[in-house]
Amino acid sequence: MTFHNVISFLFPYLYSIKKLKNYLSIEMIFPKTWEFPSKILEKVQAEQNEKYNGEGYFLIFVSELDEQKLNNLLDSIADLITFNLEKQEKEMILREKVQELKEIFKMKSLDEVKNIEIKFPEFNEIDDLLDEEEEI
Repeated sequence: MTFHNVISFLFPYLYSIKKLKNYLSIEMIFPKTWEFPSKILEKVQAEQNEKYNGEGYFLIFVSELDEQKLNNLLDSIADLITFNLEKQEKEMILREKVQELKEIFKMKSLDEVKNIEIKFPEFNEIDDLLDEEEEI
């Protein structure tokens, strides 16, 4: 990934990038609605700036100026951003689908609504795969 691609991806949340002796500090501000799963944050050195009083969470990510460690840090930040963007998109889709169901429920009779069946074939396939793993 080029430097431009990295900065472009981080840019909506980027506050600053600083050099601290042999370390790099990446300061980011994320929306208040975001979650910060420990499985992502435990991979890197990240601290919340408690002095920041603005809208959102101000997190400071620090890494030694080592290619592998810095790539790990950037990957973790990317995972965090991707996790939350996907979550936001799923919530938006859920609201749309609930609205669609409301419209269906308004137009259909009670008997028709009782017979509505919602299937998720990809989830059934995943369940089948999990059942096969348990048998091993």
